Amino acid sequence: MSALFVVNAGAVFSPRRAGPSADSRKTTGTPPTRSATGPTGSDEGEWMRRARKLANSRASQFRRERGTQPVAPANWRRKRKEKTGDDVDDANARGAARGYDDLKPGRREASESEEVEMTATAGDGLWRVDMENLSTEDWKTQWTMTNEEWNLVKKDVKANAKGPSDALSGFEDAGLRRVSPDIAAEMLRIVADKAKQSKTEREELSGLRRDSRVAHLIGTCVAAARRGSESLSPKSTVSAAWALAVIAGERANSAEMEVLADRSSVLIKEMSPRQLADLAWALASCRHASHAVFRAMDVSFATDSAKVRKFSPFDLSTLTWAFAHLGAGGVGFVHGLDVWFANGSVPTDIDASDESAVESLTATAATKAQTFTPHALVATAWGLAVLGGDALRSFSFKTIWAEIGRKGAEFGTDQMSDENNVKYGPWMGKHLNQIHQCVVSVDAAGGCEALGLPALPPSLVTASEDAWQKQRRPPVTSWYQRDVASILAYMGEKHEEEAFCAGYRVDLFVPQWTGTSIPVAIEVDGPSHFARNDQAVKLGQTRLKHRQLANLGFAVVSVPVADWEYLETSEEKVEYLRCGFEAACAARK
Repeated sequence: MSALFVVNAGAVFSPRRAGPSADSRKTTGTPPTRSATGPTGSDEGEWMRRARKLANSRASQFRRERGTQPVAPANWRRKRKEKTGDDVDDANARGAARGYDDLKPGRREASESEEVEMTATAGDGLWRVDMENLSTEDWKTQWTMTNEEWNLVKKDVKANAKGPSDALSGFEDAGLRRVSPDIAAEMLRIVADKAKQSKTEREELSGLRRDSRVAHLIGTCVAAARRGSESLSPKSTVSAAWALAVIAGERANSAEMEVLADRSSVLIKEMSPRQLADLAWALASCRHASHAVFRAMDVSFATDSAKVRKFSPFDLSTLTWAFAHLGAGGVGFVHGLDVWFANGSVPTDIDASDESAVESLTATAATKAQTFTPHALVATAWGLAVLGGDALRSFSFKTIWAEIGRKGAEFGTDQMSDENNVKYGPWMGKHLNQIHQCVVSVDAAGGCEALGLPALPPSLVTASEDAWQKQRRPPVTSWYQRDVASILAYMGEKHEEEAFCAGYRVDLFVPQWTGTSIPVAIEVDGPSHFARNDQAVKLGQTRLKHRQLANLGFAVVSVPVADWEYLETSEEKVEYLRCGFEAACAARK
């Protein structure tokens, strides 16, 4: 078995964030740092000038093809309030400056005798509450919507609202008067539920996230979480984070999610199993890494076996995916998962020489595994494969692997395959791909025999490999990838863009790096490959791809865009790639 050699070029060559460019070095008379000859033996200066001219012309062509970068629509941009004296213009300018596009134009100011309703279309345009400056004594006395009134409103909206916009209108029509953080979180949960039930499109969800009513509800919860107030219960904290993930997804405000995550991390012990699963799903869906939350979950799974036994298979599958997706430890979580399958016992405490005890434990675990749906079963196995290491050798993975094999034999007569699709029982494309990745991970760890795993049915292994080879994802070529390709051409390295390597689409493939016989896979990793709030955290799919390519004999060089965009000159980019290549190839040898 070959060792893993995934090299981040940025760890070898640290890009210069600022400093003199090539042109400035010419004016100061600084001599060049290298004096080698070009590929034809001519003077390097002339060869370098020609190559640089070619690279610059290609970069110019890429910029033209990329076109003008999108900008915010004019009506979203901040406007400076003009002193016209007109109340209508004054109100519209104030609304535009706040960035809210749902304020009705031409509204009039209420007279002193009228009570101003704090809604999104009257009064100040916001249910603004200065919670930061409220005293502790005033905190619990400012909310005027009673629980009885809220229960009536909630019942009516749940019964009559067809979508998220209807739910918001129902809440507003009921007269939203400074709702408490707990009620605000429930409102957000209902709005998000309506969005899922009505299968609201992404464009509509984007508009919903900018709605000032949603902004106020989220702001109320975030302000309470920041204060650590008891008016936002553990359940409400999770509801706010879950709703934010449903409504905004990866576009969720990182600062808001960070506040909710920090507050959640100290409430983990008070959360139910479903609330923990919802919180983990929310963070993973938003690509928001929270070391505090996952560390607290890790500890809870490792120490609270009574609570672990209350988790449902769906909750465990969700948590496994979240731990794998955000690369968050998972040692304690895997231990707790073992305890769940052993129905409260610790598998490592069982005497391996006691055959009856081992058989009883295996039978108990098999019964628990049968409660998983076929899709949740595969997703859990994939998550443990992404975590790798001890997770692949865990009692949980062994149990799940055996159940996949049992179901594979059961579904063996229900197969279908054509030019584009493969079906094996209830498993299709995505799930068969995950089974294939699990098989590759097991083979890289020494195979079924080395890990003590039963062999999967050959028909299932064949179907998963067939589905893996037939997957067709349209290539997405970024400007950064093209820039790296132009530097490779500048260096004289033969390469192929969007190449297929063992079923994986690789950004740039170098069959043989100069002076070696080692194939090199270059991955230009953009922001979508990392957590949004922490560029040091690679997502699970990216980590698994790099690891498996390395296991298959490729030297993998990761080029994070966050590093590449700071390299100013062609010479810096050449040196960056050269250092990454040399380190990857040296480690591979």
